Amino acid sequence: MINKLKICSGFLALVLIGCTSKSDIIIDDFESGTYNKWTVEGDAFGATPAKGSYAGQQTVEDFEGQYLANSFNGSDDSRGTLISKEFTIERYYINFLIGGGQNQDTYIELVINNKSVYKSRSIIETEKLQWMSWDVKKYIGQKAIIRIVDNQRGAWGHILVDQIEQSNTEKSIFMVDYELGFEADKKYILVPIDDDSPESVIKLGVDGKTIGVPMNIRVAQSEKIGYWIPIDIEKYKGKKVTLTFANVRKTDKHLNDIKQSDIFNFDYDETYRPLYHHTPLYGWMNDPNGMVYLDGEYHLFFQYNPYGSKWSNIHWGHSVSKDLKKWEYLPVALAPDSLGSIFSGSAVIDKNNTAGFGKNAMVAIFTSAGKIQTQSLAYSTDKGRTFTKYDHNPVLTDPNIVDFRDPKVFWHDNTGQWVMSLATSQTITFYGSKNLKEWNKLSEFGEGIGSHEGVWECPDLLPLTYKGKTKWILFVSINPGGINGGSATQYFIGDFDGKTFKADNLDYPLWLDYGRDNYAGVTWNNVPAKDGRHLFIGWMNNWDYANSVPSINFSSANTIVRELKLVHNGKHLIVANPPIAEMAELRRNNVKIENKQVDKTYSIEKLLNDNQGAYEVEFLVKPKEVKNFEFKLANQKGENVRFIFDLKNNTLSIDRAKSGLVDFSNNFAPALINAPLVTKNSYKIRLFVDKASTELFVNDGELVQTNLVFPTEPYNSLTFDTDGETIDIEDINIYNLK
Repeated sequence: MINKLKICSGFLALVLIGCTSKSDIIIDDFESGTYNKWTVEGDAFGATPAKGSYAGQQTVEDFEGQYLANSFNGSDDSRGTLISKEFTIERYYINFLIGGGQNQDTYIELVINNKSVYKSRSIIETEKLQWMSWDVKKYIGQKAIIRIVDNQRGAWGHILVDQIEQSNTEKSIFMVDYELGFEADKKYILVPIDDDSPESVIKLGVDGKTIGVPMNIRVAQSEKIGYWIPIDIEKYKGKKVTLTFANVRKTDKHLNDIKQSDIFNFDYDETYRPLYHHTPLYGWMNDPNGMVYLDGEYHLFFQYNPYGSKWSNIHWGHSVSKDLKKWEYLPVALAPDSLGSIFSGSAVIDKNNTAGFGKNAMVAIFTSAGKIQTQSLAYSTDKGRTFTKYDHNPVLTDPNIVDFRDPKVFWHDNTGQWVMSLATSQTITFYGSKNLKEWNKLSEFGEGIGSHEGVWECPDLLPLTYKGKTKWILFVSINPGGINGGSATQYFIGDFDGKTFKADNLDYPLWLDYGRDNYAGVTWNNVPAKDGRHLFIGWMNNWDYANSVPSINFSSANTIVRELKLVHNGKHLIVANPPIAEMAELRRNNVKIENKQVDKTYSIEKLLNDNQGAYEVEFLVKPKEVKNFEFKLANQKGENVRFIFDLKNNTLSIDRAKSGLVDFSNNFAPALINAPLVTKNSYKIRLFVDKASTELFVNDGELVQTNLVFPTEPYNSLTFDTDGETIDIEDINIYNLK
């Protein structure tokens, strides 16, 4: 046996030595201008390799020769696969050039014996190709195929591949399937983050078994560490825990800093963390989801990334409140699974057990965002503390609609069924169900009405009453295409008979909030009848710059909670959204200023003695004969935000060009933020400021502007200016809010 082993070992050594002396083998460089070595499926890659870029694509760079495989054919929405002819692995490495998107469904993979042994994506979203290498020493002599896959629609939904070759030289600086192992004995694995680094695709493993779906984490690669994030491994104590990186650079500086810890500390009270608005504890937040009331608690779920302060890894985060002012953080409610990320949706209390999950079960209805967008269910029988996903998800699909998401569900008494409003590309489709599991299409709304400059999202259908008459309101968020750029929420007023929504003949689009930073808001379900209010909250940000704002450990806040009301603005019915009455309970240390008559300028030099940047200002303006007036918040550095009333042109504008930090995005402060202003004898103003935001309510929410600002110190003065004519300022109050 020993002699045989020596002979075999010597033979293997000779084979390997022989391998090192052999030249490269080209699998394909695409320079034939054909796919004669491939089977082509779908339309993404075209009938032949691409000569660089396609029309509408950024310039493709750093490929070799004239041709490459480029799945941008047609657009990012095209899909398809290239499957190579079978070949024998004869060298240590397979090298190839790769670029395009980082999506889970755009990749190149090596398949041996019908098993995927390597799967790689572009390291960053780029049209510049980079070398990638697979170490295939242990597969020498085996048969293999390569698949190049584009099964992704939307931004960066394409892949670029060129110069696939077998070689005994590794050309890439990246290590594929790099593994870090830990004997789990603490609560967390802490990972250093740099938001300027590309995302690393990381799998969590326990005792050799993959847990959950891969995480996309921006692991710090250079000297800079922006912050840390935790991966909770407490329930795996005593087991072997691994982090497997799809790709890492050999030059990455912080891989060895990844560590276990029983403590996760961070600066919660960082500069731009609001004092009275809801934020995530840490990590990224966008759309509010699943808002529902149950047994004294208002539940607020939200789009959440627990692994960084930019959008990715979308879960449902969870907070609860007893008073809509103070919020308690609860563990993550829903995590991504094989059907995809957990996109937006709603939650209901199934009082009559229509779904069979239990009487008064809390049922979440959400979009599973995988290869296609579908609607799924999860239920909780412990007041939302834990959720079980329905075994037969998804419950609603339509593979012909790309943007098929954000279900908002309520019980419709007159028809005795659940009604779902669902965003379906450029329309809202209504579905009905008796049991939340089986849905039938009722009708569709939206063609030829309202703004269609962006994708329709996050619908909500609800009744409001004006002078004893019920009207139905349909909210539709849109991105891009908002009235002042980027994201915004439009609405329609009309009638709903349980099947069809018909809009009144008004001058659409109508906008709920004319500021740049109130998006994707919806209302709470199951609010007690004795309350009688329709309560609304939005995401206080804009997709134009949301991933670039200067907060650190967290990203984004919600608006303050608002009560929706149907009012008449002198021209037609509109939806007003003033702050809920409970906001007055946050007031502390009232500073009252005597009434003033202003003919040119007047300043309140110090709003508060101990100004932490969280306060409310209220006053009444009587413009008299003036054509233009404005008021301005400012700090000692000269940073300011202006609120400009142009009565001649019936416009209310906000100028945040000098509001503080503005250069983090070219889209943040390029122009005035305008709203139509109805001429009136007086304007009641309530202005809420909370470190990094201003929410302006005019005449009890008839006109609203919500806008982020990032001053480097709190605004602590208020100045009024007119065009020389006189205005009266009355009932001036400044409240510290806590």
